[in-house]
Amino acid sequence: MTTTDIDHRDEQAGQLISGVLSDARDLAVAEVDKLKAEAITKVKVVGEEVKVVSLGLLILTVAAVMLGVALSLGLAALGMPAWAGFAIVAIVFAITGIMFLKLRSRP
Repeated sequence: MTTTDIDHRDEQAGQLISGVLSDARDLAVAEVDKLKAEAITKVKVVGEEVKVVSLGLLILTVAAVMLGVALSLGLAALGMPAWAGFAIVAIVFAITGIMFLKLRSRP
């Protein structure tokens, strides 16, 4: 064996190690890019769901206000002063809201 063969083998080993490291780096970059793309897709889906839920909650809020007005006017139609009907309905809604909040905060 000559020293040329040994140098040539060392050079090949160095190229193999360099190639393996380059491939590992490329694989890591590709995996990170894939994870980024998946995360972006999931965020977009969640964003769309938040829009739909927000719109639904807005519509439910309007419905609750209309129900409160209808109940208050119904009490006024029964002979109660309008201000008293609105006050009673507001108090009932407030108590209901407080009950739900207390229910949510329980462990």
